[in-house]
Parts: sequence; C-alpha cells; structure tokens
Amino acid sequence: MSDSSTTNASTFGRLVINKIPEVTSNPLGDNRIELVVPANKIRDVVTLIDEEIQDVLPESMFGVDLENDQYELIYIFWSYTSRLLLQLRVSLEGEKPEIESTCDIFPGLEWHEREVREMFGIEVKNHPDPRLLLLPDELDGAYPMRKRFQTDRSRLNETGITPPKPRPEPGGDSQ
Repeated sequence: MSDSSTTNASTFGRLVINKIPEVTSNPLGDNRIELVVPANKIRDVVTLIDEEIQDVLPESMFGVDLENDQYELIYIFWSYTSRLLLQLRVSLEGEKPEIESTCDIFPGLEWHEREVREMFGIEVKNHPDPRLLLLPDELDGAYPMRKRFQTDRSRLNETGITPPKPRPEPGGDSQ
C-alpha cells in the first residue's frame, strides 16, 4: 500500500487490523478512520503508518483526563496526497500511566510527548528529552491538565486578569 494516492481509510484500517488484531476501528467518514490501539501496540501501529503511507505526518497528539485515573491519548496523522486522516485512540489508566515514545519514528511528536508528560503526568518511556517544556520547575510533578489539579489563585494579580466574581452560595438569594 505504499502508493499513498490510492490509500483510503477503510483499506488501511483493515490492513492494520489484519496485522495487529488487538486494534479495532471506527470509520469517521470522508476518508477518516479512528483506530483504537492498546497502549502496548502503539509503536507497532505508528511504525505501520510510517511504512505504509508515503507522505503521512503527525498533526497532533494530546491527552484527555476522563477522571478516576482514566486517560486517553489521541494521535492525529494526515496524508495530504490521499486526503487520509488517521486518529489513534489509546486508553491508559492508573495514578502513573505510561506509554512508549514514538518520536524516533515521527520526530514531530517529540514536543507533543513532552507536553503530555508535563500536563497529564503520562510517562513517555524512552523519550530522548524528558525536560519540562512549558511549566516552571516548581510545578514538576503537579499536572495542571488533570481534573483534580487545584489551582492556587495567590498570583492571579500578577497576570493582569480580572479576578472572577464570587459564585453565589447554592440555595442562597439570587437577587
């Protein structure tokens, strides 16, 4: 399938599932497909994408906190020639979730992996540069995109942002 001008979503989905049966697919229409990938198969699927689709590039990778130590990573790949969009969905769980790095396959994922590690606390194993990307050192180990992260409003005045109005008490007067 190395000729990406003939690549379509359903054909590629079948190819992946035939080679990696643990993967499932959800068609998204218009030459788009979502592949649900077990965390331990992410490198296999990303390698297959790289080998089979000539001009594919990673568009994005981001995390989602589903609460109760349940997370998802979403990877978006795009092939301009075939107008193919691949979305990979990986479920993770636990206080210290982890996944293997794929930035050696697609170097464009390096900063996305660093951001996911820093903001969600998802450890990206074998990442070549695990330094903080966005947050100050004093927030290392505090994951601001986790829903249970508590913000400290003590430095709000320094930002120039107007402080929020106090919320009314539940069941109180609403004048």
